[in-house]
This record gives sequence, C-alpha cells and structure tokens, in this order.
Amino acid sequence: MVDYTKKRFLVIDDQPQARDALRTVAQTLGAFVVEFASNYQDAIYRIRNNPPDIILCDYMLGEGRSGQQLLEELRRFKLLQDETIFMMVTGEQSYEQVVSAVELVPDDYIIKPFSPDKLLLRLDRIVAKKNFFADYYQAKRKAEYTRAIALLEEKRRSEAGRPYRFETLRQQAEVLLASGDSIAAEATYRGILESHDFPWARAGVARALHRQNRLTEARQEIDQAISGTPHFFDAADLKATICMAQGEHAEAQKVLDEVAKKTPRNFLRKRLLAEAATLNGDSETARTAMAEVIAGDTMPGAVSAEDRLALARSHVDAGDKISGEHVLIGMRDSEVQNFNLAEQASFAALLAICSPEKGKPRFAGLRPALIATDLAATTRLDVMRAALSVGDNELADRHTEHLMAGPEAKKTFGCLRNQYALHGREKDFRDLQKQVALKRIHHEEEAPLSATELAPKAC
Repeated sequence: MVDYTKKRFLVIDDQPQARDALRTVAQTLGAFVVEFASNYQDAIYRIRNNPPDIILCDYMLGEGRSGQQLLEELRRFKLLQDETIFMMVTGEQSYEQVVSAVELVPDDYIIKPFSPDKLLLRLDRIVAKKNFFADYYQAKRKAEYTRAIALLEEKRRSEAGRPYRFETLRQQAEVLLASGDSIAAEATYRGILESHDFPWARAGVARALHRQNRLTEARQEIDQAISGTPHFFDAADLKATICMAQGEHAEAQKVLDEVAKKTPRNFLRKRLLAEAATLNGDSETARTAMAEVIAGDTMPGAVSAEDRLALARSHVDAGDKISGEHVLIGMRDSEVQNFNLAEQASFAALLAICSPEKGKPRFAGLRPALIATDLAATTRLDVMRAALSVGDNELADRHTEHLMAGPEAKKTFGCLRNQYALHGREKDFRDLQKQVALKRIHHEEEAPLSATELAPKAC
C-alpha cells in the first residue's frame, strides 16, 4: 500500500474552486503537502525549483495554454523525471481521443467529476508501474542504452511485465532510436503494429525510416498515421520534416501552417514553420514565426543563439539587411565569443551579407576552419551565401558540393540553385551538379562487391 503522506502533490488549475476541490481530494488520500500553481508559468517555476512527486494538472490552463503543452515543455527542458507522476485532469469526455494520438502522454488521465477512491485506484496503479520501471529509468537517464535495453527485455519476458507489454516495447523502440539503431527501432515499432495499430507506433516507424533516409516509405507511413488521427499534431511535425528532406517545402509549410494555427503557443512548431518557410522562399512567414518565438517562448534559456540567428537569416531572405544587422549586433560580444564554431560561422556569414564592412574580416578569419570542419546544412548554406556575396567562389563551391553530395541534397537544392542564379553562376552550378553525379557513379563502381556477388555462379 502506498503511503501518500510522504508524497508531495502539486495541483495545477487556473480556477480557484477547482484547485481547492483537487486539494481536498488529495488530502483525503492522506496527502500532507499539497501546493498550488494557478497558471502555466507558475507551474513551471514550482516544478523547476521544488519538483513534486505527484502532479494533478487540469487540461485547460487558460491564456491559450493546455496541460498537454505544459507536459511537452517539461519534457523538452528535462524538468520532469520519469519517476514523477503526471496525472491529467479534464472535463472533456473526448480527451481519450486526444491522448491516444500524442506521443508525449501523461501517466494517466481522469475525467471530472471523480471520487477520491477512483483517484486512489489510478494513482496506485501508476505507482506500481513506476516501481516496475525504476531501474530502467536510472539507466536511461545515464544514457546507458545497452543496459536499458537489456533491462526492458528482461521485464518484457517477466510475468510481472505482462500488464506493461506495449509500454515496454514502446520504451525499447525509443531507446533504440536514441542509441542510433534505427533499423532495430523500426522492427520493434512494426512488431507493435502487428498487435495493435497505435498511431504513435506508426509514427515511430516513419521516424525510424526517416533516420535511415528511406524518405518515400517514411512519407507513406506518416500519411497513414495522420489520416486516422487528425489531432495527431506531433505526426504533422514529422510529416513536415520528411517533406523538407524530400525537397517538398511548399507541402511542409502548408502542413505546419495548419497545425500552428491550432496550437499558437507551441514554439517548437513555430521554429519548424520558420525553417519550412525559409526553404520555401516565404521570408515574411519565417520572419513572423521567429519573431513570435523570441517574444513568446519565455522559458528561461528557451531562446537560443540559433533562434536569433534564424531571425537574422529571415531578414536577410526578405532583403532587409538593416534589420538583420540590428539582430546580429544586438548579441553581446561575450555571448558571441562563447558560440560554438557552427554558430560563429553563421554569425560571421550573415553579418558579412548584412554589413560587409563589419562582417567580412570576421568571416575571412574563420575561412580555414570553415574548410576543415564538418558543418550542419543550415550553417553550410549561410557560409555558401556569404562566400558568394564576398566573391569567394572556391569556398562557396566547396560547401555547395558537400551539400549536393550529402543526405540533405534534396532539402537544400532549391536554395543552392537560387543563390547561384542570384550571383549569375547558373552554369557553374550545373557543372557542380555534374561533378557530384560523376563522383557518385565512380564511388558506386569502386564499392567492394558483397560476399554474394563474389560467390561463383552455378552453371
């Protein structure tokens, strides 16, 4: 039997009467410490500074916020340990349809009105589950993936693990993805689908296929997941990411436009929308989205250097170099000095475009590192654009060739072609295309034959 007198409760609800009612129910269970949070920000502050054992959170928190968004933010910033119980409280009878679609789910939910006995039954069940997975949670937190997978396999085979079969398989698939084994993760998700067509499992297959760069198959899976669950907004994000990888930027932006209107306070989605709009050539949408991110994502540390660089980038795309320069020079020197190389490269590249007098010396100073270092696609695009603008064609061609030969070739192709056309180098771009294609053919011809191919053929 669980001793709830030793558990710290946090009740999150924007209505005073509802908070009092939830406190009374918790005290009926024996709870001694029951704290309140009246809104989204208050909840985050309390959880960050004094993590509770059990959270009872209303689904509708006012000001356009929801308990689901709060849960996602807590997971995003790693403020909610796996051992903490997060119980969603809702008056919506249709909430079951919502929670069946999302990937980040609460530990359980309960529909108002409810009795203390009903809450006790739910909490006892969750505590038993948390205890069952306790050693796995520790291994996962330490990124000990081999041990975590072994523990999950042991639990899956145990008699005590029978009630948690799908949860164990889901955790296995997520750990496999986190460890980089997307092929095994795909197989695990497909095994789940053989028993039950969970939308999150089909999305998991799509995510694993995306990691393997099997984009057409990933697109088919995610379209199927979305068709049956229109409120599965996480799946829409994944679809947009896959579309961008396929070079279908207009479709990616369309998908994100639709779900962003339904979830106006989801700033991770707004960042994704800005990226899709940038690739699609819609600089105004990108500017608006990034401005909303910087103004509205108020979690401490939420707005990163990359966010401000993305805003500056959107100004550059819109031809507003003055605003772009304003964003860049607004960053403190001490902050810029602490940037990693990729951030410094994008900062110098964008400044060289906005204000050549200020940016060219910094950009030129980084040139040796820009040649020698493997950089992400977004940074390479910034470097390519700046190199073209300052007349360093060798540097621009080097990064362009790397992008066209890499896994994000389809994603970046349109931007590359447009920038070369803007600088009157269409023929050079076509020549680079041919060089990349020839190198790929030559590489495939030189690839060692497999054991099957080397085996003598039967007469």
